[in-house]
Amino acid sequence: MNLVLASFSRARADLLRAAGYEFTQQPSGVHERPFETGEDPGAYVEYLAAQKATAVAAEHPDDVVIGADTVLYLDGRTYGKPADLDAAEKMLKELCGKTHMLMTGICVIGPGGRRIGSAHDTVKVTMRRWSDAHIRRHVQIAKPLAYAGAYALQQEGCVMVERIEGDPNTVIGLPMGLVEDMIEQAQQE
Repeated sequence: MNLVLASFSRARADLLRAAGYEFTQQPSGVHERPFETGEDPGAYVEYLAAQKATAVAAEHPDDVVIGADTVLYLDGRTYGKPADLDAAEKMLKELCGKTHMLMTGICVIGPGGRRIGSAHDTVKVTMRRWSDAHIRRHVQIAKPLAYAGAYALQQEGCVMVERIEGDPNTVIGLPMGLVEDMIEQAQQE
């Protein structure tokens, strides 16, 4: 049984590799619908992960497929990946000095399109207070366009984080405890 990660995320791939998994990567190409006001952010991120896993599983019917998505949630609003460096600066200015929720949803689909499960993990992240000059320099160095909230814990973004309450792997992009449990379940069925 082959394992497929429905993402080109290097960070997610690094987590799976560090846990000893061999896998291939294939992005889903799924268009992510926008977050709707009043929607539960945990349900939203699980929905996105399921959409990605389902799309890739259709092309890999004999494999186990992992879909994942990460969003940042603050004051009733989600933050995804910034569109450009100006948007990244704006996001980071809004986040600095505040505590936000970061959620990663996962969905694992087994052979034959059988849904093994979906879940999400939530982590509280408190950002340091940074000057506009620090933020501008960070954005120029880190190039954070591939990350929800415009920062990556595993890269230069870690210096912006004051405190994390929860699993750092969730911030990086895969709550490995949940992922490993679902992979094991897929292998047993």
